Amino acid sequence: MSDDGTSSRRRFIHLAGVTAATVGLAGCSSNGGDGGDGDTTGGTQGTVEPVPDQYATATALGGNERDPDAVSSQSAVAYQPEPKSGQQCSGCLYYIPDKNGDGVGACAIVEGTIEPNAYCVSYAPYQG
Repeated sequence: MSDDGTSSRRRFIHLAGVTAATVGLAGCSSNGGDGGDGDTTGGTQGTVEPVPDQYATATALGGNERDPDAVSSQSAVAYQPEPKSGQQCSGCLYYIPDKNGDGVGACAIVEGTIEPNAYCVSYAPYQG
């Protein structure tokens, strides 16, 4: 696990930095008239719902435990509902498979529910 763990930590630290920069830039372009409290969860459209409880701290395919306080927004990772070049979330080491029978899962490093056929720039192939 030392190779996968180190690689995952480095990737997470990198993504956290990218997310922080993106959130900072998003704040600069905000219209300021929404009466918001500065909470950026759910993105600018507010369409991303929190994951069901069974996913909150679930373990991904690659063994990473989800930390709800350290996930990136879907917009920050360019989440899209369809695969890209054969890469899709269900084959990613950060993917948390469906646990409640609704056909969607979650991600150890991205907010909200995740379609198994979706894709984002954080994709890392699961080799298990």
